[in-house]
Amino acid sequence: MSDSDSRAYTPARSYTLLFLCVFIWSLNYLSRQILLKEFSPYFLSALSLTVIGVVFLVWALATKAAVRVNRKEMLFLLLSALVGLIANQLFLYQGLKRTTATNASLLFTLAPLITAGLAALFLKERVTWRMIAGSLVAIAGISQALGLTGFQLHSGDWLMLGATFTFSCNLIFIRILSRRLAPFIVTVYSFALSSLLFDPFVLAYVPIEWKHSLWIWGLALGSILIAQGLTNVWWNQSMQTVGAAKAAIVLNLQPMMTMLLDLILFRHALSAGKVTGALLVFAGVMLGTWNRGSGKRKL
Repeated sequence: MSDSDSRAYTPARSYTLLFLCVFIWSLNYLSRQILLKEFSPYFLSALSLTVIGVVFLVWALATKAAVRVNRKEMLFLLLSALVGLIANQLFLYQGLKRTTATNASLLFTLAPLITAGLAALFLKERVTWRMIAGSLVAIAGISQALGLTGFQLHSGDWLMLGATFTFSCNLIFIRILSRRLAPFIVTVYSFALSSLLFDPFVLAYVPIEWKHSLWIWGLALGSILIAQGLTNVWWNQSMQTVGAAKAAIVLNLQPMMTMLLDLILFRHALSAGKVTGALLVFAGVMLGTWNRGSGKRKL
């Protein structure tokens, strides 16, 4: 991705892409649970990392976007591959196999708070009271909307919490790497490294069943290339514009989008509590992304 492409990511475009990424990820929760009935979590993790790594590496070589990295950058690329991708994928798929999409999306709303803390600690980013208050209001709204007053963490939920933490860690690694490298190149290198490290383990120890319908393979490739590959590039580039903590606040919308898809696809009715929670979620996101200095919402 060229410098001109990077400059084209205005705050308005960045937030639009962030919202689109969250919508696609919400939809992808449903497709992943379908795929987990056909494939093992380990194979899906390896397939995701490999497909994205190969496709994006070919793209980078074809466009001559590949660049050399120094030792510090290689260290953070390895951390991104091991923690942000391999560990994240394992936590994610194992968690989705043991919990619901709703619980999974709820736990991912903790990412803004985790990311804000990590960004303040390692990136010296400013964490304002608006960002923290917005996250808390949105989380309260999500709990109200989904009726989770008696929510308890079970094994699948703990795994999803691990996926949330590793996701937040990767946002920090990407921010550090993006100081010199283009976000697209960070994505290319980290996915390529993760597949090189993880694929031998899967091929050696995981039984693989290749006989599946074309529909299942199409769903798998679409889920990987669009919901993980393309959105990864959009998110990384948009995060570079608005900051790690503020970008993560948008994740508060994910459970609401999951609930909306539930209404559209399965015709589940919306209660007054869900509507109230929805209003709280949007209020929290708007509070967290408000730019007081300009007197306008920073989109």
